[in-house]
Order: sequence, then C-alpha cells, then structure tokens
Amino acid sequence: MKMYTEVLIALLTMIAIPDIYFYFKLKDKNVKPIYIILHIIPALFFTILFLYMKLELDHLQNFRIVAGIMWLYFFFLLIYIPKVIHIIFYFLDYLYIKIFKHDNIYFDISRIALSIIAVIIMLISAYVTPRNFDVVKVKISIPNLPAAFDGYKIVQLSDIHLGSWSRKFNKLNPVIKLVNAQNADIIVFTGDMVNNFANEAQGWKPYFLELKSKNGKYAILGNHDYGDYTEWKSYNERVENRQMIKQAIRDFGFRLLLNENVYLRKGSDSLMLVGVENWGKSFQFRYSDLPKALVGTPPSSPKILLSHDPTQFDAEIAGRKDIVLTLSGHTHAAQLGFKISNRLFSPASLVFKYWSGLYKVNNQYIYVNRGIGYIGLPMHIGVRPEITVIELRKK
Repeated sequence: MKMYTEVLIALLTMIAIPDIYFYFKLKDKNVKPIYIILHIIPALFFTILFLYMKLELDHLQNFRIVAGIMWLYFFFLLIYIPKVIHIIFYFLDYLYIKIFKHDNIYFDISRIALSIIAVIIMLISAYVTPRNFDVVKVKISIPNLPAAFDGYKIVQLSDIHLGSWSRKFNKLNPVIKLVNAQNADIIVFTGDMVNNFANEAQGWKPYFLELKSKNGKYAILGNHDYGDYTEWKSYNERVENRQMIKQAIRDFGFRLLLNENVYLRKGSDSLMLVGVENWGKSFQFRYSDLPKALVGTPPSSPKILLSHDPTQFDAEIAGRKDIVLTLSGHTHAAQLGFKISNRLFSPASLVFKYWSGLYKVNNQYIYVNRGIGYIGLPMHIGVRPEITVIELRKK
C-alpha cells in the first residue's frame, strides 16, 4: 500500500498549522509545561507515523498492520478535523474583529457545534454505517433476452477487501443472510476480494460457502487482487501470492473468469457471461483482454460482462451491441456522499464517469456497485455498503 508524496504533504500540513497555532496560544496563557507536552505528543506521534508509512509502507506484508494503519488514519482525522474547524473559525473571528472592532460570540458557538457534529458523523461512519448494508434492487430490460431468462435474478457483490476486516468473520454473516434471502439465480463478484495479500483470505472459506444461488457463483479479479500494492522480494513471491489469491476465490465456491466466458443455462435457453481481468490505469497493470474473453462467442447473442473498473466501459465496451450489460465495482462511491431527493452526490463523480448505480448508454447498461468493504479509511460517510439485486426483463 503506497503513500503518495502529495498525501504526506497534506497530512503534515494538517498537523503543523493547528498545532503551531495552539502551541503559541498555550504558551501565551502561561499554562503548565505538562499541558504543552501533552499537546505536542499527538503531533510528534502522527508525524513519525506518516514519515514511516511513506518510507516503509511499500514493503509491509502484514495485512493486520495495514488494517491497523487504516484505523490510525481514522483516529488522526477524529483529532485533527475538529482542530482545523477551530482554526478556521478563529481566523474568521480575527477578520471580523479587524473589520467591525468587536467580538462575535457566534463564532465560538459555531466552531464548538461543528466540531461536535464532525466527531459524531465520523463515529457513526466508522461504527454504524459499514455494518448497515443497502440491498439495492434494479430491473433491467434487455433486447433479445432469451425467454427463459425473463425474471432471471443476479446478486452482485464487489470490493469486499477482506484484509480490512482483519479476520472478524462475523462481519460477513449479515451479508450471507441478505444474499441468501434474494433467492438468486447466480451470484457474481466483481473484484477486490483482498487488499493485497493471499493470507487475508485465510479462515473465510466456510462463510463464503454459505452463499447460495440456484445456478452458481462467478467472480473476476480487481486491481487489489494482483498484489501490486507492495514491493515483493522476488518475482516468484509476487506470482505465488497472486496464484494463492486466485485459488482462495475458487475455494470460496466461485468460478473465476480470467478473460473468458461461460454459458448460463435455463431451460432450453442460454445467456453468455463474460469476465475480464482488471483494466488498470496504466498498461503495466492492465490485465484485461476483452478480445480473448470473447473468443468463441456468437457476435449477435446478448452478453453480460463482469469488468471491475468502470473506466473500461468507454474505452472498450461502449458501442458493442452484443454486450448489453456490464457489472463493475472499484469506485466505492469514494466511501463518501450525501443524498438529496434520492439522488446521491459524491466526490467519486469528479474521478469516474460511472461511479455508482445504473447508467444507460444508448442500448447498453452499466451498473457500478459501491462494494461491501472499505479501503484506506474504515468508514462510510453517507454511503452505505451495497448488495445489488438485478432482475433481467425481456424488452
């Protein structure tokens, strides 16, 4: 897991500005030295931590430490977001006094109230929302859908990131219960089973085997399932880790589609399911091979494609009349958003054209699942983890 230089600078700035300000404020009030020392300790701790992460995080291969670092990020924000709010309102109060020559008590009330609200939102987002799964039901009308598949039900899961759950197996129980209640024809998983390491998957097999569907479970790999977010001691070690991740997914009861296709059958009719490997931002980490995945498929028959990264849609999929529905994940809807009149807004929209929910492009559909896990920060702010239930209808 990498820490980018820009992120490091932002974090250190977030420490420096409020803590330098509060240091001089405490000094001016002639408080006891012990209080100044207590004030400095968190700043020193997080500064050393972030510098260590920048230098060593690429080489860490213990998923528990990585999961612990996510929580340290959370507690850093829990401490420093209120501090930043205080600094902003102190500055606004300073400007107000300069202009109007008197103080305004509402600045003090606002900074205290907003700080409390921020802490409450963060605590809910870390301890409540990630356990509150959203079952989203969608009906999609498809031209030329074989008659037997009218009403066919697909449950989509994505972006579990098992390493973030740190072998807390009971977290999957609500997901199993909700999925099995849907009476799905098939279950599909659209990538990112782990954060980086094969040993994240240890112990989860009995739980995944409890996921039931009428006609099987299918999966593809996401960008985190290749182990590319660490520096390996050797090429062979990297390859071995990747093969073990693939085998774990198969052991969980999924048919893993690696740039290949499979027929779904119901009655005398059939429908093609195609799965590609991860698209990737750069050619170095681009494993998808759509032409290979489509080898042997009738050009005119409707197909459902599993593609982890929704950016592949515009690059390779849009305009293909045979791929009628693409199922993706990857975005997490940034694990941050808010709803207005049932419409979700998220910073993810600044990065991804397709980032959450159903999109129709001419006669094609793409659905982007928000995922049921988390990465980076152990929280979902205003965005619940998602289980998608897609019902195919004959147009």
